[in-house]
Amino acid sequence: MGRWRSQSLQKVKEFCEEFLATTLPSTLTFHNLQHTKEVVSAAEEICLAEGLGPEETEEVLIAAWFHDTGYARTYIGHEDESIALARHFLTQIEFPAERIEKVVALIDATRFLQKPRSSAEACLKDADNLHTAKMSFWSKGQLLKAEWEVHLGKYHTPAEWAAMQLAFLESTVYYTHYCEVHYTPLKEKNIEFVRTKLEALRSEEAKKPLLIPRRTLRNYLRQAEAMALALSLGILISLSISISLWGFREHAATIGLIAGIFIGGVIRFFERPYEENIEQKIIFPLAVFTRTGIMGVLFLLSIGTGAVIYALLISQRPTSQLYRERFEFILSDPENLMRFAIITFLISFLLNYVKFTTRIIGRRVLVRYLLGRYAKPQAEERIFMFVDLNSSTALAERLGADRYHRLLTQFFQDISPAIKKTRGEIYQYVGDEVVVTWPLQDGIRKNNCVRCFFEMEKQLARRRSAYEAAYGIRPDFKVGLHGGKVITAVVGSLKLDVVYHGDVINTCERILNQCIPLRRKFLVSEFVVRRLTLSPRYDAEFVATLRLKGKEAEVSLYTIKRQQEIREENVAGQPALLAGHA
Repeated sequence: MGRWRSQSLQKVKEFCEEFLATTLPSTLTFHNLQHTKEVVSAAEEICLAEGLGPEETEEVLIAAWFHDTGYARTYIGHEDESIALARHFLTQIEFPAERIEKVVALIDATRFLQKPRSSAEACLKDADNLHTAKMSFWSKGQLLKAEWEVHLGKYHTPAEWAAMQLAFLESTVYYTHYCEVHYTPLKEKNIEFVRTKLEALRSEEAKKPLLIPRRTLRNYLRQAEAMALALSLGILISLSISISLWGFREHAATIGLIAGIFIGGVIRFFERPYEENIEQKIIFPLAVFTRTGIMGVLFLLSIGTGAVIYALLISQRPTSQLYRERFEFILSDPENLMRFAIITFLISFLLNYVKFTTRIIGRRVLVRYLLGRYAKPQAEERIFMFVDLNSSTALAERLGADRYHRLLTQFFQDISPAIKKTRGEIYQYVGDEVVVTWPLQDGIRKNNCVRCFFEMEKQLARRRSAYEAAYGIRPDFKVGLHGGKVITAVVGSLKLDVVYHGDVINTCERILNQCIPLRRKFLVSEFVVRRLTLSPRYDAEFVATLRLKGKEAEVSLYTIKRQQEIREENVAGQPALLAGHA
């Protein structure tokens, strides 16, 4: 019997060595044949020290040989491909079916952040992480960094990478007694080495002259961008008006430029308060009429101001004369006054039309549409977030249709700033759900898709007293987050719509539906988790690997928490439970 097992292991070794050597892409600088050999060697050492029997040891070694073969087919979710390859090959060599399932379970245990459930799984898990105690840890980490840049599109500065490596070392736990005793001291040495490395890198960065803090600089740049946009709009408006009144003359362009700066400044600083306090509370026709009147007065004042400044600073002619010729000229003749009113109305209507269209389909979608990006269907990678209000059925019955509608409207309005702040786009509203999306790079940059969830929580926490006063409840919600490749296209004839087609959206909705059974408020797929840089503010916790309804492949699900939440849960002794859902 022992000889037969030895022959099976030898066949596995020969197959995996050849498969990994010839099939893995050269860009896999860390997860390559050398890494697999190191894991197999470590697994044999740990199994022997832990006293595993011959059969269990053989199963662990077979799993170690196969555990990274799936990288030849895919990076995210490679464990599923590794399992498929192992199952197929072991069936071919007539390995016992019940033992094949044990090997499959062992490979499955190597998933990101998953905890072992048996001594055999603990041996393989520790073997896979034993590089944390090796002298080559730092140099191997550089190989992994290069691999992530190619396969995950994740780029880090040397200091950022050192911080991530330190966080990984500090969070790594050995599950076997042998590794805990013999390798923890070596891991601690690596922790000290990386900590020293990180301090040196941060010290080097600190020496670089930086007159303004990065966050302040980013805020200044955002403000400058918004101001530049407002000024450009103001100048375009005022030039259109002044040239239409006075023709293509030097003073028309100059006065238009000065007036545009005035208009741009007013738009920049008063547009949002006007929208929030007035425009959103009145019907569309009245909003257009009101804005037209306000803009007419604004345009008249700005051109008058421009004419005065032009006369005082640029023109050699008396201000009073220029005023009579250029400004009073508008009001003195009914024809000129009508022309000014028509121009003002058209510009105001156009601005309102663009603004309300932008609210319906989103600014970035409108810009892409106007630029012809959706002329043909496009394949792109995106992240999707499904946000669902909890206990919606019970709330609708309790509040009645009218109050429930107002609750939903208020809920969607309150979470919108979080979406805007994290550069998200609202794709659609579906009943009590809102679907948010990001282009992949926008979603993972600065953990935008994760920050969006926590920003929503923060905003609702601020508004809880207002909700209690108005509706007698504290609204809560759950979120599913997933990403992948979709086809973006324009569909429809009577009504055009920009839509995203692909399995990603269906999978994301099914992830959302697992929040209640798994008792989690926030579930994230491995596709997204692997691409994020979470340390040190957030921590990902493995929840489960499931075969979702209607899906063949399994999906690994995680929840993401802030470090503060984790500390609070540790103090309390148990995680907070998700509110019920009717």
